[in-house]
Amino acid sequence: MISDDKIAEIRQAARISEFISPHVALKRRGRSLLGLCPFHNEKSPSFSVDDDRGFYHCFGCSAGGNVFTFLMEHERLTFPEAVRKVASHYGIDVPEDGPGSERRDPSFYEINASAARYYRRFLVETEHGQRFREYLTGRGIGEEVAETFTVGAASPSGTGLARWLAKEGVDLRKAAALGLVVDRGGTAYDRFRDRLMFPIRDSQGRVIGFGGRQMGEGDGPKYLNSPESEVYQKSRALYGIYEARDALRHAETVLLVEGYIDVIALHQAGVSHTVATCGTAFTSNQLRMIRRHAAEVVTFFDGDAAGRRAAARNLPIFVEESLWPKGVSLPEGDDPDTFVRKAGVEALRERIKTAVPLATVYAEQLQETAGRDAGSIARLGAELAGIVARVTNEFDRDFFLRKVAFAAGLSEDVIRREARRIEGRSRGDAVHDARSSTTVDQRRGGAPGPEELLVTALLADHGLAPVLAERGVVERMEESLWRELARDIINAVRDSRVIDSAEALSRLPEFWRNRVTSRLLEDTFADRTIRARMLEDCIRRIEEAARRRHNETLLGDLRKTEQIRSGEIPHDTLTGWRPRTSSDA
Repeated sequence: MISDDKIAEIRQAARISEFISPHVALKRRGRSLLGLCPFHNEKSPSFSVDDDRGFYHCFGCSAGGNVFTFLMEHERLTFPEAVRKVASHYGIDVPEDGPGSERRDPSFYEINASAARYYRRFLVETEHGQRFREYLTGRGIGEEVAETFTVGAASPSGTGLARWLAKEGVDLRKAAALGLVVDRGGTAYDRFRDRLMFPIRDSQGRVIGFGGRQMGEGDGPKYLNSPESEVYQKSRALYGIYEARDALRHAETVLLVEGYIDVIALHQAGVSHTVATCGTAFTSNQLRMIRRHAAEVVTFFDGDAAGRRAAARNLPIFVEESLWPKGVSLPEGDDPDTFVRKAGVEALRERIKTAVPLATVYAEQLQETAGRDAGSIARLGAELAGIVARVTNEFDRDFFLRKVAFAAGLSEDVIRREARRIEGRSRGDAVHDARSSTTVDQRRGGAPGPEELLVTALLADHGLAPVLAERGVVERMEESLWRELARDIINAVRDSRVIDSAEALSRLPEFWRNRVTSRLLEDTFADRTIRARMLEDCIRRIEEAARRRHNETLLGDLRKTEQIRSGEIPHDTLTGWRPRTSSDA
């Protein structure tokens, strides 16, 4: 884990426009930069970048954040990947804190890349590679797409890669740790022999492992993958995620297939937003990676009963990650590759358009397989409650629960109670508490109130924090969202912590975020004299409003007491009374 201090150092060093300008043509407007938003289609620029405060904001679609957010959203990087990319740009070293967090050896990626070059050259340039080239041609895989995915071949000799790596000066012990070679009696032998080779890349394009398809009737499994290593974990890898990066920036859907050839064939057919698992069942880590790229997933399954059952079994893990996949039924014996070759890509697109929600398939399977005896119903109910307990999003939970309860013929309330028992707490109460703890006035339009203006001024000039702390005005603010945001900024200044304006703005609902950002970008608070005068006015109005609320509360207490005591005036209730002034009226 990268430490918070290091993240703050990197964010403070970054000039956000340097990472946005390669993707957006920015023009200077006042102190900010303006361009067309890269996250939605627009004709008039509404995308603003503030280098001084380190954030971007689009007034058209409300996309916004800091330099890390931009890289995560636009280049589909994870947060650690985005932090490392910015750090590398400025030559900042990124040590990691905590147990088991040793930094990955960068030479591992270089060794894998060298192996990929070897496999590619063996396929393209050698006589032995002819058989593999003919196989690809027979599967309809052209040279251009094979080059894009760096498809290669492993020599049948058993030592070709080992000799190549030794000639390149690679430490063969590291190659063994990556599963490229195996040591037998002090001699390094190739792990992959006589196989069609598919390099597996991460989202940054680094080769992290390989999948090898057996040619012919030799010994060993049909597909052999790299073993788990420091840079490769099958449960966290998706084949084709790097090659699909451009398509996924514009697609709303990710197509999820099973085979390497399926990915390559669909990419060649122009359906480039396609990825595959690397020889594993779907995992939470893979689905989280997919969710960063698109909100919808489409999978493929055989149209027979067995295929539908297999597709239905995958639904729970998708729902746990707030994904509601759809399924495309293919003719028996077909996979996406063979279907496209037989029927054409337009036929596949039509099937994708009419994909069936997997929740429907799951419900149908429940109706077909659920027994009617008490034991079967109890087991089914326990299974469904276990799934529901793992669904964290309340809306997803409610939809799934209604769908499966009806199909299984069980009571929603019974499944819900059992799910809560499994959790060990009532999620409904927790959600209610979380929602009721922080509210914000959602009125639209009108002039900004003093609390909104005070927080905006504080974001514009952190030097105001000591003044506000001394006056104690923050605790008199009525709206909890403004109050907590102001309090956090003041505490950060007091503790000499770096304030991330983008993170602060992200805590505001969209309407208020747009208003505050607009004032920050338009330099409403640039003049120090005007800023000081406005601050004093905000403080005065907040204090007056606090006095009014205090007096109204006391009056309410008096009325209740009078009702109880039948007109007897309780003088002690007047303690703390502050007379109203003309400005309170």
